[in-house]
Amino acid sequence: MPQDNIEAIKQKLDIVELIGEYIQLKPAGANNFKALCPFHGEKTPSFMVSKDKQIWHCFGCGEGGDVFGFVQKMEGMEFPEALRHLAKKAGIQLQYQDPTISNKKTLYQDICRAAAEFYHAILTDHPKAQPVRDYLEKRGVSTDSIETWHLGYAPDGWDTLNNYLMQKKSFKAEDIFQAGLSVKKDRGDGYNDRFRKRLMFPIWDPHGTVIGFGGRWLGPEKEVAKYINTPQTLIYNKSATLYGIDKAKQEIKKEKFAVIVEGYMDVLASHQAGVTNVVAASGTALTPDQVRLVKRFTTDVRLAFDQDLAGDTAAKRGITVAWQEDLTTKVITIPEGKDPDELMQKDVQAWKDAIANAQSIMEYYFTSTFNQYDSTNVEDKKKIAKVLLPVIALLADPIEQTHYIQKLAESLRVEESVIRDKVRQLSSADTGDTTATPERSTSTPVIDRSVKLGERLVGFAMERPTLLPQIIEQVLPAYIMETKLHTLYKRLSDYYNENQQFDYQGFITALRQEDPTAATYADVLTLAAGQSLGELTDNEAEHEVIYGAQSLKRHYIQKQLKDIEQQMRLAESRGDADVLEQLSHTFADLTAELRQVS
Repeated sequence: MPQDNIEAIKQKLDIVELIGEYIQLKPAGANNFKALCPFHGEKTPSFMVSKDKQIWHCFGCGEGGDVFGFVQKMEGMEFPEALRHLAKKAGIQLQYQDPTISNKKTLYQDICRAAAEFYHAILTDHPKAQPVRDYLEKRGVSTDSIETWHLGYAPDGWDTLNNYLMQKKSFKAEDIFQAGLSVKKDRGDGYNDRFRKRLMFPIWDPHGTVIGFGGRWLGPEKEVAKYINTPQTLIYNKSATLYGIDKAKQEIKKEKFAVIVEGYMDVLASHQAGVTNVVAASGTALTPDQVRLVKRFTTDVRLAFDQDLAGDTAAKRGITVAWQEDLTTKVITIPEGKDPDELMQKDVQAWKDAIANAQSIMEYYFTSTFNQYDSTNVEDKKKIAKVLLPVIALLADPIEQTHYIQKLAESLRVEESVIRDKVRQLSSADTGDTTATPERSTSTPVIDRSVKLGERLVGFAMERPTLLPQIIEQVLPAYIMETKLHTLYKRLSDYYNENQQFDYQGFITALRQEDPTAATYADVLTLAAGQSLGELTDNEAEHEVIYGAQSLKRHYIQKQLKDIEQQMRLAESRGDADVLEQLSHTFADLTAELRQVS
């Protein structure tokens, strides 16, 4: 990508406007702006943006850069993705064959985009999709909605999409698989289409890029899963995605709140009815990543779940996450226990009224819980307390917590001190139950990403030893600079090199005798790796290793460059020209090496 085009993008985009789409900026002088840093927890703004220099810098955590650096860090994008995104915003056409603007993520995005077009064409034009069009008409989905949401149909064929993408679009079978659109055959080589005989819902990221799909089964068989999604891929992470966020974000900003529902059809029906600040969590409880995503646009959410929140542990976990991120959270009660789509089929105004009359979480809990039990009965009093006490313990504001302690004591006709003591026990106990023991730290610690990457790779090596040779070859011990992790990795490498194989029990037994703390640390990393690897194929795991190794090497070189910079400044202040020249050569060599892994 020519450098002048990169500069053209910077010139066309105002960094203040771009960053202002993510966080609230306040004037701090003539052409400077300040905000709370989005990359580390803080109470006093130390994040500054310069309109003149078109740069940003946080004086709290030390992060900084230009528009590309901000988008990369904020979105978790690599440079080619950020380049595509910003070029689109700037109205600059990029040449997609240019290798500098293509990587695996952008390749998978192109594959998903082509698949979305294919599915949509089948739905709108193919005779065999007539039953699907009839189904959508019966569900009240308009032609405009079909176009707006680019709905599609995956035909009943084992390799229809796969053949189209390979023969007509020249994509490779392995890349189609890695994009989540095919599965390996049970017998023999090759791939089958992942989605067959399903109504297809393309899933977009906040910028309108197709990253995955949800598919609703339309066949007669009952034992088949009603909905399936694209699996975890390099570009799609269900727990970090909100369906419809690309189309809802502007209205969310305008209305100053977001409505979060469970299903795709709920979102479509609501947008079609004119209520467009609605997104879906796709059947999952709210996750930290989803909450942080919606928090870019509002700090007020209203939840419309099909199940009863008072008895739904998963929903409670989602509420806990929302509270911990300081989101104002309310519950929308659907009349007659219907889901939003069913309600809107009969009465759109009732849906709008339900949103307007959303209750605070605490009022909802109190109302629904007391409706279930008899507060004059001793046993029921215990059940009421069992539901409500952990929720009251979640409240961080002491005034709000005191209010509900008093309300519960009065409603149960018990002494306030009894309720207060129970809440205090729940607040201080370390039960491991996120619905009863929230984290209440005043700030989020800055987590070194390289440490997390290193922990992930070391965990992978111990959990899946087939990856160990590849990790040892690509990750030098020097790349892992955190002392505890470096020591563990060095021991792991020595054990493997000495035995030319890896037996976890043998390794951990020997390690526990030498250093019990390190053994515990190894156990934790292996447990975490087991959960991650359970969601990854062998190819995906190998890609994670390659990406992680490159990132660690990049971080290591960047650290060396910073150290050399300091040495160069010291040599310059002393007038030591020979040392300065030597350091300059080293700096240039490292810079060239850094480009190779960037």
